[in-house]
Amino acid sequence: MARSRKLRVTAAAVVLAALTAGGLSTTASARTAPDNPRKPAACGAFFDDFNYTSRTDPNFTGHDWSVRTGAGGPGIDGTWTAGNVTFPVVDGQKSLQLRAATNGTASGTTQAQVQQNQERFFEGTYATRFKFSDRPVSGNDGDLVNQTFYTISPLDYDWEPTYSELDVSEYLPNGGWGETGPVDFITSWNTYQEDPFDGWRISTARRFSHAGWHTLVAVVAGGHVKYYIDGALAADHTDDGAGHTVYPRRPMTLNYNEWFIDLTGHSGGTSAYVQSADWVYYAKNEALSPATATARVNAYRSAGTTHADTISC
Repeated sequence: MARSRKLRVTAAAVVLAALTAGGLSTTASARTAPDNPRKPAACGAFFDDFNYTSRTDPNFTGHDWSVRTGAGGPGIDGTWTAGNVTFPVVDGQKSLQLRAATNGTASGTTQAQVQQNQERFFEGTYATRFKFSDRPVSGNDGDLVNQTFYTISPLDYDWEPTYSELDVSEYLPNGGWGETGPVDFITSWNTYQEDPFDGWRISTARRFSHAGWHTLVAVVAGGHVKYYIDGALAADHTDDGAGHTVYPRRPMTLNYNEWFIDLTGHSGGTSAYVQSADWVYYAKNEALSPATATARVNAYRSAGTTHADTISC
């Protein structure tokens, strides 16, 4: 199973101003691709349209996806629940949907995570069409829920120097980590230690509602990690401002999860929240524009392709 996400609960862990990085650059092999969206790349790509019947669909597991169960952070320990992963039609599109629910107690809480099992995502372009939600689908609002899409490598030990993590989006519709309103954190990591928590990273905070569908793109090339939302540049990260590069240093897994930072925001009854993903795409060693990445996805879909994996070729 892919390395689980770490627990980050203190305000100091993530309350960072809307920072942009500069200065440090590392050598990268990712090449800038010409804007030729007529067809998907024949080699070195991953695409999934999430056209599955359920989490037990043999095609889902056969495509190297797994659903997390059991213990570990982030959020409420021991609440990762396989049944919280479904594939409904959302706004006319077959989608991956993750659910998190709580009645305000640890025993009454469930969270969800889906991951690609192998650490094989590194330089190149990542894209997903993602639906954020500001309100629960049932129950009272106000819980400190986190809706996420990210890549991550294992932390083999505290301050492990090749640890890599890119939080393309951590959306907190009800705040948390010192924030009181909706905020989307885009964070690039160097490394960290578990206890007491401390880490080197840079984060950009977008403090407004992101409810609805958005296309999220991260381009990892030339020492920069550039993040785009709906085609507009949202962040450009290189280092943490103290000389620690946040450019990935090893291959990572690809992940979605939805979880609760803590249960302090709960106000009674049981509340359930969902996040959805229409598709995901990765172009290995290609620095694509958001428009080209989306066009590649449209080419797959126009051809009737619901899954493609040529990363290893």
